[in-house]
Amino acid sequence: MFEQLVEKLPVGIGIVDENFLVVYLNDFFKDRLPHENRASYKDTPVTEIFSDQGKFLKRRLKSVFVLQHPSFSYWEQRPHIFPFKSSRPITGEETQMYQNMEILPVKDKSTGKKYACIFLQDVTAQASYFRTQQKLSAALKEEHEAQRKLIRKLDTAQSQLIQAEKMASTGQLAAGIAHEINNPIGFINANLDTLSQYANNLISICDGVENHVADFNDELKEQIKNLFEAQHYDLIKDDIEELLEESKAGLNRVKDIVDNLKQFSLDSTQGSQVVDLNDVATQTIKLVSTQYASHHYKVESPDEKIEITANPGMIKQALMNILLNAAQAIPDKGYVKLTLLKNNENVTIKVLDSGEGIEQKNMKRVFEPFFTTRPEGQGQGLGLSTAYTIVEKHKGKISVNSKVGKGTVVTIALPIISEAESTTAPE
Repeated sequence: MFEQLVEKLPVGIGIVDENFLVVYLNDFFKDRLPHENRASYKDTPVTEIFSDQGKFLKRRLKSVFVLQHPSFSYWEQRPHIFPFKSSRPITGEETQMYQNMEILPVKDKSTGKKYACIFLQDVTAQASYFRTQQKLSAALKEEHEAQRKLIRKLDTAQSQLIQAEKMASTGQLAAGIAHEINNPIGFINANLDTLSQYANNLISICDGVENHVADFNDELKEQIKNLFEAQHYDLIKDDIEELLEESKAGLNRVKDIVDNLKQFSLDSTQGSQVVDLNDVATQTIKLVSTQYASHHYKVESPDEKIEITANPGMIKQALMNILLNAAQAIPDKGYVKLTLLKNNENVTIKVLDSGEGIEQKNMKRVFEPFFTTRPEGQGQGLGLSTAYTIVEKHKGKISVNSKVGKGTVVTIALPIISEAESTTAPE
């Protein structure tokens, strides 16, 4: 009964030996393996079964075997360790599984053999809830107030929609916190560079001792050998450089995000100004790509500047909403392309995505406030309606063409000299 219970537990349980060969997988793992691997997984290296994550798994397993301490990996650090799907309980919709992983050292008391037991937990629901709450918490109170006013007073609907969407804009947050974040980033980066140099120096010293160990007497040789083994020098030497590089890469990504947020929040004052759409497009694409990094993004435009007279903050907001919609419409991996075209009177912006597309019955409603096809809690239905309002204020036109299963194209045509005045911007 115990074996049957372990087989059917709603968590992944796998056992690997010191050669990284799979000894056991329960149904949670086996049901998610490719059909060709389900009958032959035993005595196969775990790094071969899950080749894309092989290097990461091998490093974690090696650490557990050498140090005989548990190893933990939470979804915030590495969301998708294994390439598994998770089904929503009500809709049945499949999404990439968010996972918590724990690896425990175990020993066979009768043979003394060491094993590692992998526990894998599906935390997709918790992760989805956390991410949604994180995005909405900052604007919840203000958005609720805006929605009450929208219901009560239809003639203020357009300005309230823009205000509600602006409150959720990450660019508004960046203006106040970018400087505070950049300060610790600077000294952490400097410390990491120094630490990397120290690590290289220490490894050079240890390597020098190893290279000249033959010159020492037998007793000293044995002492040096035991010291290196006791402190797991081979593991430290193999792991320390990669740990430092991962830390630097993470720090650089934080710096890029803060820089893009800071740029995005500039020139957001109300009123008409000369706006370079090339700069706006590049900044906005970078910002969206950090949030939805699995997609491929591309900007196509002439080499020359493409300038219009418009409210820069509103134009950025409209473009941001459309690009976010495009990225969110792609379930796994895909592409988002932004194209800029110019003639004597107008500038045309086209945003093309390879997402799921929009059903014909919903095409007439895409610009309606609060209309959304996304699951509850994952969208307010304000993105395209806000973009529509902004484009209309600038005397432009916006249209959507879509085919289910193929993708969507949003086209915006804006006059080069806009008639939008600062008095028409929302208070």
